[in-house]
Amino acid sequence: MNVHEFSAKFEAVGGMALGMLGLLFLGSGHAEASGAYMRVMERTSTPAGHVYYCAQEPQACSRYGEGAVVLTQASWDQLLEINHRVNQSIKPVEDGRIDTWSVYVTKGDCEDYALTKQRELLRVGWPSDALLITTAYLQDGTYHAVLLVRTDRGEFVLDNLNSLVLPWEKVKYHWNKRQAVGNPRVWQRIAGAPRSTANNPVAGLRLRGRQP
Repeated sequence: MNVHEFSAKFEAVGGMALGMLGLLFLGSGHAEASGAYMRVMERTSTPAGHVYYCAQEPQACSRYGEGAVVLTQASWDQLLEINHRVNQSIKPVEDGRIDTWSVYVTKGDCEDYALTKQRELLRVGWPSDALLITTAYLQDGTYHAVLLVRTDRGEFVLDNLNSLVLPWEKVKYHWNKRQAVGNPRVWQRIAGAPRSTANNPVAGLRLRGRQP
């Protein structure tokens, strides 16, 4: 069964499919665990919403633990459970002109999903080096944010727009920037993304769908 066939089954049976998805990645074939990692480049501007979030909750933006996660059946199941639970717990609502990044909300946008998943995984002992908020653009140009999880079998995307947890290279977004390994307050440009022309290290406020 390939990942696209499994997606249809997931929609049909819901959360009961979570354990089956683990077998897709961790079974004898390791079909989708490619071991591929994003290539990141120079330091770039920090999204304004993340600057304000860190100012309000500095402990949440500290470094906790080093390195990537060793992906076992248990850690994979934990990843799937938290991704599914957070996706179900937040009603998707866009921010207004002021882009506010928050955790544990009942209504929110993509950054709120990603931050809540990051916080939940930190809470159960995952290292911050493995949990990177990452921004991208959808095929229609809409700005988006996800949580990228670094493992010994590659990097995976936790996305509020997709019930599946997929390797990053299987997610056809235009990748932009992400938190740096080792310092959650620093952001780096992802290879292939346009270089920032701003001299200010903090990105300005933006409307949805515009450069953060």
